Amino acid sequence: MIVTVTLNPSLDEWVALPRLRLGELNRAARTLRYAGGKGVNVSRVVHELRGRALAVALAGGHDGVILGELLREQGIAYRFITVPGSTRNNYQIQTTAPRTLTQINCPGPRVSLRTAGRVLRVLRTLRSLASCVVFSGSLPPGLPAGTYRRLIDRCRARRLPTVLDSSGAALRAGLAARPWLVKPNRSEAEELLGRRLRTIKDASAAAAHLTRRGPVHILISLGVEGAVLASRTHPSVLWAQAPRVRTGSAVGAGDSLVAGFMVGWSRTRSLHQALRLGVACGTAAAMTPGTELCHRADVHRLLGRVRLRVL
Repeated sequence: MIVTVTLNPSLDEWVALPRLRLGELNRAARTLRYAGGKGVNVSRVVHELRGRALAVALAGGHDGVILGELLREQGIAYRFITVPGSTRNNYQIQTTAPRTLTQINCPGPRVSLRTAGRVLRVLRTLRSLASCVVFSGSLPPGLPAGTYRRLIDRCRARRLPTVLDSSGAALRAGLAARPWLVKPNRSEAEELLGRRLRTIKDASAAAAHLTRRGPVHILISLGVEGAVLASRTHPSVLWAQAPRVRTGSAVGAGDSLVAGFMVGWSRTRSLHQALRLGVACGTAAAMTPGTELCHRADVHRLLGRVRLRVL
């Protein structure tokens, strides 16, 4: 079972309208609501691929209740740790003129260090059931940048493979805990290294360099160009080139990549097959509106069109 940990989940509100007029009344053409947060998204995609997932998250208030209801409706198992305050709402505003997506992310409720300890206690109870633990997303107000490092250290002590997908100071601190896999996107990798990654060759070198900071595998997502994977257990960097598709919304594509990679790895123990499935999932997610994420039929249709190259 793939366990995901989301310390700052959300209700994702997607609004479609022809154009956004600032300072005026705007009437939406369509609205959708999804259970959100990066780890929650990973659980949703694992479930869509008919894998076993458990979403562990901090949730509070009436919106936290709605978050659970949305997961229950989709048949996704979850375990929430109740926190004071209310689960945040994030907003994606899709316009057609111009064709663009405006995102508004809220900070979330303040969380104490004691609550992070409660997360550890939940993970201990899941030790015999979990094949890996995926830590994804931003940290809520109140938790220090080293929170993921502490959680990953405890999991490693119990021989649980871990995945980290975060950004900024939380990502930098988490690298030092030597997760099994770290998944930055291009801009996050550029921030870590302090240089631009303009080409696939640049991204390949960056992924190989970052493995020397501790992680076993580094997976850098590159949007429409696919993803590169470097590993301390594999002599070459792999590039999975994404097929061209009509994009609906790229929101959640990176989370879909992580989910597909981990499902592929759990089933085949092949980095090649895991990377191929991950990029197929990320590409399929980009075809859907809002944070709808990928559909299994699209993933299977795209899988054969993902091209792997050794760099």
